[in-house]
Amino acid sequence: MRGVEKSGSWLALMLAGVLAGCASLPGGESGVEPGSQAAEGQSSAVPEGAATGRESALPVADGGAGTPAEAVEPLQRSSTLALAEARGDIDEAMADVRMAEARNMPQLEASTKLQQAREAVDAGNATLARKLAGEAATRVRAALNKYYAGMAQQRITLLRGEYSAKMSSTQRMRLDSAESALKAGQPEVSLMLVNALVDEVTPDVIFKSPLMSDSKLTQVVVRDGDTLSAIAARPEVYGNANLWPLLLKANRDKLLHVDKVPVGIELVIPRNASPEEIKEALAQTR
Repeated sequence: MRGVEKSGSWLALMLAGVLAGCASLPGGESGVEPGSQAAEGQSSAVPEGAATGRESALPVADGGAGTPAEAVEPLQRSSTLALAEARGDIDEAMADVRMAEARNMPQLEASTKLQQAREAVDAGNATLARKLAGEAATRVRAALNKYYAGMAQQRITLLRGEYSAKMSSTQRMRLDSAESALKAGQPEVSLMLVNALVDEVTPDVIFKSPLMSDSKLTQVVVRDGDTLSAIAARPEVYGNANLWPLLLKANRDKLLHVDKVPVGIELVIPRNASPEEIKEALAQTR
């Protein structure tokens, strides 16, 4: 019995020693395993300079602080496109100015506006350039439309009064179409339609420009792109492209080839051609 008591006491002492040893281990004061405290109270602080993932990663253009590169490029393209469109407007208006001046209708105001439009383009102001070009185009187009309307009405009146009986029913219908186009405010279309009829019905007639005096040019300087037929078609020359053989005959010493008219030379425009010479010239173009 005494032996058993001794054995129990010894076991109790051993157990107490083991428990004391565990209490002296690191972290043993709380009875919680090492590392569990860090898991429960883990700090949310982020080291300085570390990315949090909240900031935008958009690339920034070199020339603009905080401006995305994707936004800069479309703006540059839009500006370039607008300036190109402005240049196109200026070129179109200038073509009309040259056309009007070729018909002895000076366009000083329109030319001035177009020069200002070019300066606006050089300064990068496409809006102002297009505005000025539009004003110039409106002015010169009005002058040309007045010219076309006068020429068309002149030819329509002639065909209605003197040549109606000579025209076929189809030709009279085409004349009606030309007159309808004139009334609809399309003088250039009307003039094209009636000119085609004039060439068929009375190709030897020579018209005077309704916006010019009775005096006609006796000389003309060849411009870039000119042909003999284009020169003959001018109202201040003959008003009929088919009369170009008269020019060729009068300027044989200056023209080596019919299809090559040197730019800058001065051509003589004969004004005393006989009816026979006119008919002969028209016969060469048929």
